[in-house]
Amino acid sequence: MKASLLFSRSRWLWALSLILMASSIPAVRAATGIITSPHDTRQYAAFTLPNRLKVLLVSDPKTDKAAAALELLAGSGADPGARPGLAHFTEHMLFLGTEKYPEPDAFQNFIAQHAGGHNAYTGFEQTNYHFQVDKDHLRQALDRFGQFFIAPTFTGAYVDRERSAVDAEFHAKKKEDAWRGQAVMRQIMNPGHRLSRFRVGNLETLSDQPENPIREDLLAFYRRYYSANLMALVILGKEPLPVLEQWARGIFSAVPDFDARAPRITAPLFSADRLPVRVVAKPVKERRELRLSFPVPPLREHYKTKPLYYIAHLLGHEGKGSLLSQLKARGWANGLSAGADDDHRDSARFTVSIDLTEQGLERRDDATALVFQAIRLITSQGVRRWVFQELIDLTRMDFLFQEEVPPEDYASTLANLLHQYPTREVLSGALTVQDYDEALIRKYLAELTPDNVLIQVTDPDAEPDASWSRTPRFEAPYRAEPIAPALLRRWRSEPISAALALPAPNPFIPQDLTVKPVTDSQEKPRSILQTPGLQLWFHQDPDYPMPRANFYFSIRSPVANDTPEHAVRTDLLVEMTKDQLAEFSYPASIAGLEYEIYGHSRGISVRIEGYRDRQERLLAGILDALRNPKFDKERFSIIKEALTRELRNTKKQIPYRRSIAELYDLLIQPRWTPDEMLSALGPVTLADLNAFRSELFRRISLVALSHGNLQASDALAMGERLTRHLLRDAEPVRVPRAGLVRLAPGVSYLRRIAPQHPDNATALYFQGEKRGPQALAEMALLGQILEGPFFNRLRTEQQLGYIVSASDHPLLEVPGLLLLIQSPRADPAILTERMEKFLADYRAVLAAMPAEEFQRHKAALVARILAREENLGARTGRYWREIDQGLETFDSREREATAARAITPARIRAVYGKWLTGARRRHLAIQAWGGKPPEEDEARKEKTAGKPTAGSGEAIVPIRDIQRFKRGLGVFPETTEGSISILPNHAAKR
Repeated sequence: MKASLLFSRSRWLWALSLILMASSIPAVRAATGIITSPHDTRQYAAFTLPNRLKVLLVSDPKTDKAAAALELLAGSGADPGARPGLAHFTEHMLFLGTEKYPEPDAFQNFIAQHAGGHNAYTGFEQTNYHFQVDKDHLRQALDRFGQFFIAPTFTGAYVDRERSAVDAEFHAKKKEDAWRGQAVMRQIMNPGHRLSRFRVGNLETLSDQPENPIREDLLAFYRRYYSANLMALVILGKEPLPVLEQWARGIFSAVPDFDARAPRITAPLFSADRLPVRVVAKPVKERRELRLSFPVPPLREHYKTKPLYYIAHLLGHEGKGSLLSQLKARGWANGLSAGADDDHRDSARFTVSIDLTEQGLERRDDATALVFQAIRLITSQGVRRWVFQELIDLTRMDFLFQEEVPPEDYASTLANLLHQYPTREVLSGALTVQDYDEALIRKYLAELTPDNVLIQVTDPDAEPDASWSRTPRFEAPYRAEPIAPALLRRWRSEPISAALALPAPNPFIPQDLTVKPVTDSQEKPRSILQTPGLQLWFHQDPDYPMPRANFYFSIRSPVANDTPEHAVRTDLLVEMTKDQLAEFSYPASIAGLEYEIYGHSRGISVRIEGYRDRQERLLAGILDALRNPKFDKERFSIIKEALTRELRNTKKQIPYRRSIAELYDLLIQPRWTPDEMLSALGPVTLADLNAFRSELFRRISLVALSHGNLQASDALAMGERLTRHLLRDAEPVRVPRAGLVRLAPGVSYLRRIAPQHPDNATALYFQGEKRGPQALAEMALLGQILEGPFFNRLRTEQQLGYIVSASDHPLLEVPGLLLLIQSPRADPAILTERMEKFLADYRAVLAAMPAEEFQRHKAALVARILAREENLGARTGRYWREIDQGLETFDSREREATAARAITPARIRAVYGKWLTGARRRHLAIQAWGGKPPEEDEARKEKTAGKPTAGSGEAIVPIRDIQRFKRGLGVFPETTEGSISILPNHAAKR
């Protein structure tokens, strides 16, 4: 996996080098002392308030959203020993009322009514609060937000209720393998290090204790750590910097300064006698993994060299001769990632994670040996100045041509970075690679030894016995075992395999980074090439003046998804092609040129995104792999097994996700269930796949979109290459879109499932009568209005679960509304009844809604519909969806916004009564019954299906056979009168 300087796969990269490339790239600039890209038109200012609260302001006159974030330099690492989860609980409580705005939903309702969103997270060293709101309401939102840190109430009634929400969050995570893996690691860590503690919290840890009521502990924690001197604030708005500064000073100067001290940890992450050690754990899902973790010295002070980034770049490379390439050649692995983990002020870890095959799990000692050989190869030959210079050039290029991200994400990240880097480098420091320091790189390489490693083996076939242990609370089974001295000696000194090699210079680094002048005056895509087999759309977009472009194309075939047998072959073809392309395409991804290939209901699509230069070279390689595959029998077996495992794991999804997937299985036609796909996958051979590939490409049509900073001649060259490679021997054919099942009015359909998870869930879906902008806008407005009250009633007040939502849910341009709850306590029938009761009760609230409140909701909806697309990819995605819909006017947003503006209170009340509570509503309930097979206790569940109290007179019709259910109902007719669907072309993927 490509190393990232933020150690994630996020593509909003910031990088800076003071060593200039020998090219036409302009130099970085410094404004108000902060280093910025010359292409960044926003203005920045930073200062510290008298109470020592750090502030960064971002003025962006073109934004249509405002945002703010505040990060506290204290997180779960500050939990008192007797109160695990207290920092997390405090984060929850700050949203539930302040002295100035005492209502528990005051902040949430204001944000929702002004086209915004909000969230927070508790990390080990920090707690981060953030929100986004319509650009004209930042001042009022800041006033409400600031009160979190000035005068929260910690109202006793909500303390009692909200700890149930924290407990529900814990139960939702309890069967997630990532959280269970962390729980296992905590058992190996030094118990004197705070990372070894439980951090989420639950009813046990947050209960009232004889001498310590939980509310008193909350107040004590808040007074100890929620101090201005530990806070960093970011405000982003359309206003000039002086106005933003006035608001920041006027509101946040009132945050008290308690002269707090952030927790510091002197204990080592692992005790000296604990490593090396190997731990075997049994996962919930069927997955096999080998993970090597090495404790290393703290990294923060070395941000200009980033030694672990350099090491991860080489160790995580996927090109020819790489560690992953050799693991795959031996049949041991499907994927690999490397990078820093637990990167904190006082400690850090470097981790290598390998996605193992069945054979790889059996040969895990040999796979581990190959990892240590690769590390020794880097140590002996890989610390090279030219490699580091390549990273300088690449990261600097990405910094200079960085794309924007949503304001809330930007503010949240910058608030975090203010605590990590000097203010001058807050934009560039996270990805600054400046100083080549060979000695420092070698110092960190010296930590990556067999004597300093925790090896975690994830084995789904392990059979725990009396020798195994279970982690507290998460109850994850594991066994810790010493590593034999002979094995350690082998890993230290085994000769390096001659097949391992360091990467060559990257051939995909763009040379032409000029921004092409705009020569096409069209404001929307236009068709520039139409043949019997290909339609090519093109738009030179002046709104994103950077040397980037996106090229999407879809290969539509009538046999790609018409049967489950063909659907699994399409998936296999996609995965085999990606596997074949891995060594070729990986250098492109490092150079900022990504591709994605995926199967969907009409065929196979490819997306190429990134720097314009070298795109045609990448396209040529992809097309060659599609038309001239070199599929290996061993790799076919491995990929088939991985797909089999993925399909089996769907039953172990968290209940609310499983419920949504079930909704798609029920309503999209054609679409095949995991069981149907598994049955079809079993007998498939490589010969079958090759025969199917020929059949698929025999009758196809192509549609393509070229969008960004390029000219029509560039797009035509790509289109001509598609024609040469794919249409030479193909017969053109029209392939219709997938259909959406049209539910019968006046029937309450009920589907019960049994996820392998202890939580319950219910999803209630309400379907509109027809497609079209008006119907979509009306259902979207209902979702906008119901979102806050539904959450407040069923989560904040009734505490039914942590995952509670109400939102519009259009499928294939058919309007819909989805109510969703996952609960560790209430069964699905109770959840259904509570949802129905809410809908019945809310009729009166809607009828009495003041005109001003209704107008706020309507304005918020229009703002959401017409939200500015921050980057090229977001706009390309919208164009692509509209092409898939056949909406060649590219005005779906404008049409839906126009329809939304025309909605009256009387009309929304009528729609509510007809679609959500009327006797003729179209309605489907999916109930996930906490891991119990549906046939168990069937009589009880028939009695407690959940009475449809809102839709009186409905017949409850259980769905036991999905395909039979679909055959008994028609689908909505095709139409080009649509809007943005929740399912882009690829999301209909199985």
